Amino acid sequence: MPLMTKIRESLSTFFSIFAGLFVIYIVLDWGMDITGRRHQDRTKSQEIGEINGHVIYAKDFADLVRRAADNQKKQSGTEPDEEQQKSLRDQIWNELVDQTLYDDQIKRLGITVPDQEIVDWVRGDNPPSFLKQQFTDSTGTFNRQQYEATIMDPKNKDIMVQVEDGLRKQREREKLQSIILASVQVDEDEILQRFLDQNTKYNADYMLFDPNVLVKDSAVKFSEDDVRRYYNEHSDEYKVDATRQMKYVLFPNNPSHADTASVLTALENIQKSASEGADFVELARQQSESPVGDSLFHKHGDLPQDEELAVFSAKAGDLVGPLKEIDGYHFLKVLEFRSGQNEAIHASHILINIENNDSARALQLARDVLAQAKNGKDFATLAMQYSKDPGTAQRGGDLGWFGKGRMVKPFEDAAFKARVGQIVGPIRTTFGYHIIKIIARDDRDVRVADLRMPVHPSSDTQSDISQHAQDFVYLAKQGSFDREAEQSKYRVQVTAPFQKGAVIPGFGINAEINKFAFNNKLGSISDPFQLQQGYVVFMISDVKEAGIRPFDELKINLEARLRHDKKVEVTKTNVLALRKTLAPGDSLGKLAMSQPGSTVQHLADFTLGGFIPAIGRDLNFIGATAALRPGEISPPVEGLRGIYLIQLKSKSAFDSSAYNTQRETLRTQILTEKKNRFFTDWTDQLKKNADIVDNRDTFYR
Repeated sequence: MPLMTKIRESLSTFFSIFAGLFVIYIVLDWGMDITGRRHQDRTKSQEIGEINGHVIYAKDFADLVRRAADNQKKQSGTEPDEEQQKSLRDQIWNELVDQTLYDDQIKRLGITVPDQEIVDWVRGDNPPSFLKQQFTDSTGTFNRQQYEATIMDPKNKDIMVQVEDGLRKQREREKLQSIILASVQVDEDEILQRFLDQNTKYNADYMLFDPNVLVKDSAVKFSEDDVRRYYNEHSDEYKVDATRQMKYVLFPNNPSHADTASVLTALENIQKSASEGADFVELARQQSESPVGDSLFHKHGDLPQDEELAVFSAKAGDLVGPLKEIDGYHFLKVLEFRSGQNEAIHASHILINIENNDSARALQLARDVLAQAKNGKDFATLAMQYSKDPGTAQRGGDLGWFGKGRMVKPFEDAAFKARVGQIVGPIRTTFGYHIIKIIARDDRDVRVADLRMPVHPSSDTQSDISQHAQDFVYLAKQGSFDREAEQSKYRVQVTAPFQKGAVIPGFGINAEINKFAFNNKLGSISDPFQLQQGYVVFMISDVKEAGIRPFDELKINLEARLRHDKKVEVTKTNVLALRKTLAPGDSLGKLAMSQPGSTVQHLADFTLGGFIPAIGRDLNFIGATAALRPGEISPPVEGLRGIYLIQLKSKSAFDSSAYNTQRETLRTQILTEKKNRFFTDWTDQLKKNADIVDNRDTFYR
C-alpha cells in the first residue's frame, strides 16, 4: 500500500475518533441545526428539548447518537449495548447543553476566531497535538514533510474542513475560558502556605480526652424542652430534599428454552460438519462470538474448571463439548499438547473448621475422616458429608487443577510432596484442617480452538417478555399492583428512598425513571421501562416532599447529639482546668503522671498538608498545631475524636532555597486548581439560570 494512502487512512481513522471525542464541536458539519432556523416546517412533537430557546430536534439528536455509537463500535469492535447507548445519549445531551450555553456567551462577548488563526495553527511550528501525533514515530520524531503533504492533499480537503471546524470550536472555548478566568489569580501567601503545609516537618505530643469515656450518660441531664430547643437551633441541619421510593417488578431479559435449544442445535450441526471433515478452526472463526484463541497455549489454571478437566482428559484432535459456562456454551477442539515449565496438581480436599477455638476437637474429627478415606470410603461422599468449604463440598471436594503459588503454603507443600492417589493430612492452615487427595499431576500446556455461543433471547422471546410486562401494567392499573404480582407469582421488590436526579438504588442514574418518580403521584404505575436487565414496571410507593424532618422522627438522634455535646462541654471544662495546672516549660508528660489511665502520644515528622497518623485530616487539630511555638502547649482543642491538648516539640526551619525552587511549580498547581474550580462553578451557575427543557424520556425508553 502506498505510504500516502496509509497516512490518509490514518488521518481518516483518527478523525473518526476525534469526532467521537468532540462530537458537539462538529455538529454543524453533521447538519445539526440546534437553533432550529432551518427547520421551520418541523412540529413541536419532533422537539426532543430546548436550551435557552435553541430547539433540539429528535432526528438530529438521534443522528448524533448514531454517529457516536458508530465511532465507539469502530474503536471497541462491538455494538454498544442499551446501557452504553444511554450513556452516549447522556454524554451528548450534556455536551449539547454546555456547548449551547458557551456559544451564547461567546456570541455575547463577541469572541471570534478568524480563518487565518486556524490556518496558522494547523500549519505553524506547533500544530494541534492530535494531528501531530499521527506523523510522530515511536522515537518521538515528527515527520513534518509527510504532515504538510497530507494536510495539503486535495483528497483530504473534506476531512480537513471538518477538523478545522472542530478546532475553531475548541479555540472559541479556550478564548471564552481565558476571559472568564482572567480574574483568577494566585497570591504569594497562598504559595507560601502550600509550601509550608507540604514541607514543614512537625514533631508534637498530644493527649486525647474522649468525652464518651470520661463522662457517663447518667452525669448528663436535660429535659424534653432542651431537646426541642436544640432541634430548633439546628433545624438547618435537618433539611431534607424530596425523596421517592418505588416498588417494582422485573421481567428479566432471560433466554427461553427454545433459545437454548436453538444454540444447541447449531452446535450439533457444527459438530456434525467437523466430524465429516470440515475445518473446525475455520468453523469456529465463522461462528464464535469471541476470539477463537487457537494460537495460544494454556497451562493448568487458565481455563474454567469444567473446560480444563475435559480438555486435559482428551487427546489431540478430540472435540470437547458443548460445555455450559457463565458466558454461554463452549465447543472446543484440542489442537496440540506440549511440555510446560511448571507442574500442576489435580486434587480434592475435605476442610474441617475449627469451631469455638476447639482445635483439639477439630483435629480428632479430621483424623477420623482421614481414617475412613484411607480405609476405602468414597472420598467425594466424605467431602459432601464433612467438608466446610462451600465452594467445593458439593463437588466432592474437587479443587480442579492448580500450580504453585495458588494455595496457602502448608497446603501447597503437602500436596506437591504427595503421590498420585495418595491421601494426606490432616494439614493445618488458617482455614482449619485439610485432608487432601491427589488425583493427577501434569506439566503439559494445551492449545485449543474455542467456539463460544452465548444464548441470547430471541426477538420472539423479547417480544413475549415485553408482552408479559404490558399485561401486568394493564391488570395492575385496573386492580392492585401487589395483588396482581402475587397472583402472577411475580416478585415485588422495593428501592431505597432516592432524591431527584440522584442514583436510583439498583438502577443507577436513570433520568427517565427519575422523572416518572417525581412527576407522578403516590400509587402511580409506570409503563414498562426497557433496561439492560429486562423490562421493569414501577409503582410509586412513598412520597416525601422537601422540608425539615419532623421532631418525633429525630428525637432519639437529637437526644444522642445533645448528650454528646454536653459531654464535650464538660470534658472541655475539665481539660481547661487541667491545662491551667501546667506552668510554662512543663510538658504533657507531667500532666499524664497526675491523671491515671491517660497517656501522651507522639507524632514524628508529619506535615500539616498530609494525612496525620491516628489523627487524619482534623482541621481543628491542624490549625491549633500551626499556631503553636516550639515547647508551647495548646488550649483545649475540640477535634473529631474528642478534646486534645497538643504540645509542639519542634518544627523544621523554613528552607528558602527549596521554596524558591518549588515556587513556580506550586503557583501553576494552585492556579490550575482554582481555574478548574472557578470554571466548573461558573458553568453550574449558567445551567442553573438557563431555561432547559429535556424531553428525551418521551423518545427513549
